[in-house]
Amino acid sequence: APLLQQVALETGNLGHRELMEAAAPSGGQALLLKRGAFTLAGLADALAGDGGVLAASENGYRLTLPLFISEGAALAMSDGDRLEMATERGVFIINEGLLTIRDAEVTGTDAAPRVVDFHPFILTVRGGRAEIEDSRFSALGYDGQPLMSGISFASSRFAGKRSSGRVTGNILKNIRSVEVTGVADFSFSENRIDGARGIGLRLERVDHGVISDNLIVASGQHGLLMIGGKNTVVSGNVMAENTGRGIFARDGVGHATIADNVLLANGVEGISVAGGACVDIFSNAALRNRADGIRVAQSLGVRISGNLLARNQGAGIAVADAISPDDETEIADNIFLANVSGISAERFSRLLLRQNDLSNQLPVLFAGALQYETPRYLTFQRALDKASDAGFRISADASAPPSLFRGNGGQFRLSDFTGCHPGEGE
Repeated sequence: APLLQQVALETGNLGHRELMEAAAPSGGQALLLKRGAFTLAGLADALAGDGGVLAASENGYRLTLPLFISEGAALAMSDGDRLEMATERGVFIINEGLLTIRDAEVTGTDAAPRVVDFHPFILTVRGGRAEIEDSRFSALGYDGQPLMSGISFASSRFAGKRSSGRVTGNILKNIRSVEVTGVADFSFSENRIDGARGIGLRLERVDHGVISDNLIVASGQHGLLMIGGKNTVVSGNVMAENTGRGIFARDGVGHATIADNVLLANGVEGISVAGGACVDIFSNAALRNRADGIRVAQSLGVRISGNLLARNQGAGIAVADAISPDDETEIADNIFLANVSGISAERFSRLLLRQNDLSNQLPVLFAGALQYETPRYLTFQRALDKASDAGFRISADASAPPSLFRGNGGQFRLSDFTGCHPGEGE
């Protein structure tokens, strides 16, 4: 209990009470690695006379007590190791030291847990580090409990030493989620998350993260959720057939780059940004999503360029709910094909349209309040020299419909405070 209370203070999650109930069959005992370097084989040998705490078998090793890795300890799983964690005994791993999993397999048992929705999990916290590479994970994640959701990394806002990690080349099936909170320089690449019960990958307050070349498919909620954090790059990923959005960035995400991703047949938008600033969305393909291909709302300094928007069941690109009368959303060099509408806008401030290909988007080019600008846009396009890169600007102040954003009556103004230029915001 004291160990779990320390973790609860770090993460702010009071689910440790339910966790203690799930682990009650272990009699309040846990395996604590205090100092030194360990392997599964070495631990199994050392604990051979200890009632099967970590028992070796033809199928690998079976862990029957919760495992804590202290700050001065390191545990390595490698070379085909297979670890089975006993779901029915409430087993989990909390890592405050160094955990290395390379070319290994970690899974929960199929037995019924004492507490409904409990599954084993791995949590790196309180300054720990995990290196997870070329391994396989299944049947993990305590449903409904933050940071116990499968594979998780967490640091408090006030932590003296932040947790860290690198996750690359892994296959994760039937987990709740991969969850990362308050961690800097986190890398998640070349992984496959198949059928996550919740959000495939959840990032909160992650700075300078790199999320690249992953496949996240058939998640029960969003493929990738980003909350807050800055300077994260999301590139080269495939987000397909997730129940929610493919990529959802919200609530303070800043100076982010979302590029070269494929968003296919997701249940809502392909890419959605709500409450973001200085977000570049370029060279993505949003195809056959059940709402808009790309949607931006309540955000500042967003650029949308070079994307392919095809056969989405909403707009190819939608912009809504501007929060500054001086902000301009740039939409350039995008290709639109057979979406319900090309570009939709409601309650926007300014738009700059340049070099977009809407030739295969007929008959509905613009929707929402933007539909009133269709005649002026067509006149502009007919008069435009083919070699020109002149832009078509639309301002809410100059538009007729009363639904457009008209500022805040002079009470306050959000104007050019984001610094959306290279090198700023770091």
